[in-house]
Formats: sequence, structure tokens, C-alpha cells
Amino acid sequence: MKQNKFAIKPSKINPLLLPVITILIAIAILGYLIYRERQLLLAYNWQFHPQYFALTFILYSIDLAIVALVWGWIMNTLSKQLNYLTHFRYFSIANITKRIPGTLWYIANRAQLYKSNGIDPKLTTVASGMELAVSVLSSVVVCVIFSIPIILQYQLNPIILGIVVLLCIIVIHPKFMDWIFRLLKVEASDFSYLEILKWLITYLLAWILGGFLLFVLGNSITTIPIENLPYIIGSFGLVNLLSLAFFFLPTNLGITEVGLSLLLANIMPSSVAVVVAIAFRLVVILYEIVWALISIATKHENTTN
Repeated sequence: MKQNKFAIKPSKINPLLLPVITILIAIAILGYLIYRERQLLLAYNWQFHPQYFALTFILYSIDLAIVALVWGWIMNTLSKQLNYLTHFRYFSIANITKRIPGTLWYIANRAQLYKSNGIDPKLTTVASGMELAVSVLSSVVVCVIFSIPIILQYQLNPIILGIVVLLCIIVIHPKFMDWIFRLLKVEASDFSYLEILKWLITYLLAWILGGFLLFVLGNSITTIPIENLPYIIGSFGLVNLLSLAFFFLPTNLGITEVGLSLLLANIMPSSVAVVVAIAFRLVVILYEIVWALISIATKHENTTN
């Protein structure tokens, strides 16, 4: 059969095309959210503190750098060595594609980016699963440290957390991963328990910093006493842990905003809690767009120094 000379070959598709489209979608989502919540945002008696808001971008950037660092460690352990700036760039570019409904786009774009460096897409896909397991395990630790009062207050079943921990431990177990790679016929390097511990501890810092980011953003809108910081970190960790349960669904059904609003309402008026939760989502999307644009506009060498 004669081939269509105008057909687009998948290998010829620019891996940056999807992130650029997603940035436009994210901007549209940002505008829609502001429009949808315009009455609440306009009715709120804003007492804005710009110095705190400026700090949020710095905190988000550090948080992004930390999770990208863990991702780079995972990839460099399993595959060929790439420098950190390359991992950060790919992480930031693929990160924005999470805004497209469905996890498939995010993983597919990440795999396509690394394919340009000769890394098997199947390896990148499995590494993404390992990263998710590390993220979940570290968020459970955050919940154990900061969220016990919340868990007891809302009578959340600890057995569910136990099952989640067990599944994640299985996923990142070196022998299990070796079996997965052999099953997929993918060449990957071995990794140790010490490396897993390094990933978990570092990701734990990212979760705590994310809670601190929420605390600072909240203080740019209203006054939140410092003694509420552990509660906010715990709320952030717990809500994100619950939202990860919807990771493979087309949407998380707004669980992050609803969950944060309900939990923050225990330390501030409910109307203010809703504003903080909505503002947090808007700010995160905005910063994702900023770093995706910066990463698309820059390019680094793909070898380690």
C-alpha cells in the first residue's frame, strides 16, 4: 500500500509541542478559575502583603528544584548520566502537562523528551512509577509527623495508609524493579536501599517546604500565627496524599481545593480558607507556566560535568 507522504511520523514530532499546547491550556484554566471564582475573590476584603507573595515564588522554585533533583537521581541511577540542569529542564517542561486531563500525556511527554537522549521510553515510564512511589511514601511520613491530630479528628482509617505504604515499598524494592525491567526487556542499572533512603528524605523536605509555601501564601492574604505552621504542613501533606489516589484518573475532582478549604477552616474563617485554597492553586499553576516557559526557552548540554 502506498504511504501518504504527508503523514506525520511520531518520531518527527517535536517533544516541546505538547508542553507549549499545555501552557496555552493552563493559561486558559487559570483564566477560567479566576472567572469562576470572581465573585468570591472580589467580595473578599483583601489585606495583601506583597513581601510574602514575592517569597512564594522563591519557595516554589526551591521546591521544584528539590523534586527535580530526586527525579534526576532516579534517572541517573537507572540509566545514562545527564547533568542536573537537563533533568530540571525536562522535569519543568513535562510538569506542566499534568494540567492536561489524564496522566498518560505527562508520562508520554517525559518519555519523549528523554528519548532524544537515547533513553528507552519504557525505562522513563517505569522510573516515573518509582518517583510516584517515593513521593507517596514521603508524604505518608509527613502525615505521620504532622497530620496525626487531623487523622484522629476526621477518623481516617490508618489501615489504608498501611496498604499504601506496603504497595509503595513493593514498587521501589530493588528486586521487584529488576523483575519489571527484565519483563520489559529494558536495560537498567541496579540501585541500593541507601539510594532509596536518600530519595525519600529529600522528597520529605520537598513536602515540608510545600506546606511552608502554603503558610507563606496564606500570610500574604491574612494573618496566620506561626504556631499553626505544623498544622498547615500536615494539612498540605494529607490533602496531597489523598489527591495522589486520583493520579491515574482524568481529574482529581478538585480534592486539593476542597480538602484544603475544609482543613484550613479549623484555623481561620471558612470563607478565608476557601480563598487561600483557591489562591494556592492559581499561584502554583502560574509558577508552573513560568518555569515551563523558562525551560523551553533554554537548552543545556546533555552530559554530566
